[in-house]
Amino acid sequence: MTALRSGRRVALVAQYPERDPAMPSFVPNLGLRMVEASVRAAGFPDLACRVWDLDEAGPAAVAREIVAFDPDIVGFSAYLWSLPFLCRVADLIKQDDPRRLIVFGGPSARPVMFAHPPFFGFRDVIDVLVINEGEETFRDIVALDARTPDALGTLRGVAVKDGPGWRETAARPLADLDSLASPYALDLVQHGGLGVLQTYRGCPFTCAFCEWGVMESPKRVRAVEHLEREFGAIARHGVYAALLVDAGLNLNRNAFLNLRRAADESGFFERHGLICEVYPAAVRQEHLDFLKSVSNAYVGIGLQSFDNAVLAHVDRTYDERRFDETFARLDEVASLAVEIILGLPGDSPEAFRRNFERARQLPCALRVYHCVVLPSGLMVRSPPEHRLDYDPVSLKMTSCTGWSEAALQTECRFLTRQAAMNGGRTGEFFWTFPPPR
Repeated sequence: MTALRSGRRVALVAQYPERDPAMPSFVPNLGLRMVEASVRAAGFPDLACRVWDLDEAGPAAVAREIVAFDPDIVGFSAYLWSLPFLCRVADLIKQDDPRRLIVFGGPSARPVMFAHPPFFGFRDVIDVLVINEGEETFRDIVALDARTPDALGTLRGVAVKDGPGWRETAARPLADLDSLASPYALDLVQHGGLGVLQTYRGCPFTCAFCEWGVMESPKRVRAVEHLEREFGAIARHGVYAALLVDAGLNLNRNAFLNLRRAADESGFFERHGLICEVYPAAVRQEHLDFLKSVSNAYVGIGLQSFDNAVLAHVDRTYDERRFDETFARLDEVASLAVEIILGLPGDSPEAFRRNFERARQLPCALRVYHCVVLPSGLMVRSPPEHRLDYDPVSLKMTSCTGWSEAALQTECRFLTRQAAMNGGRTGEFFWTFPPPR
């Protein structure tokens, strides 16, 4: 086996999705920038770090640029839209010098993604996968002098190659967000668009379609003082609103209380908007009061379906009476968008159409997401009787229990027509509809 380099010239690589007409606002790749901040803040005296935060680019041209930088370690932030591109770039870089350490992190960096075509062929290109908590894990990888499989295998939260498969090490605990370096404070994030804010990680629920459901229930939350500093740093980047990427505004009370206090003391939301998700069954008066204080609050309500028989297949429930009451109260303090999913296992074209019509009767925007089989979600958690068939690259469901391929395609065409007729937009993974006139 070729010995890997021991230096600390680090290249970090990510690719944005094509600008989606259904998602026009610029959202920075915060995961990549969090890893960069962690490495830069570690104080390695011999560190040379460069970031490729890409829009449209060809893999050969990007690989040539990275090879010219001559990194010892190349870290890739992989999402479902970027994994094919990043694999091709990594292959070219590894061919140039097999001694470079190739690290994949992000939601698509999972052993199951490399167990089948078209990604199985790239397995030998990648040296280590970072699972979930990336900032401290990648920093620890950079800190190693001997980057052998045995040394990498001593780290928590990674998968290293083991024969024809992968060996996953013990999970790394959720990070103490207050201890992580802020890419906003270090001025590593592009200015403008949406600022990205996180007050905790994990989720108390285990919905089968969602990647949050495999993370531990959140306990550590960001302190008020830390949030105040983060608000100040985000504000200096000229954003018009903060996108809260927590599982939900109202799913961790301690995190919410700290967020509310930091917002009150900083005045951030008097001058900036907020985009967040709420879990409708857990909305309380304190959440309504907070949203009312925000200059422009936009709230997503992730129902997925109005049908409990469908939701039972993905470990969710729905309470009609409670939802109607909660919706009316939220509608008084924020702009709302209900979110449902097309192609859930156990659903059917007829039931989905009823759900769609029900959602369109509400006086709010609607987002319809095409069900995707995420590598930490349905791909590993759905029972065999769901009979999942999905695109191996986009991961979009093509058929499953209740949905033939033809029926799912028919419903996609229906949604595209409806969006065009009603002033909505069609993207690769979802459709958006404005409130009904």
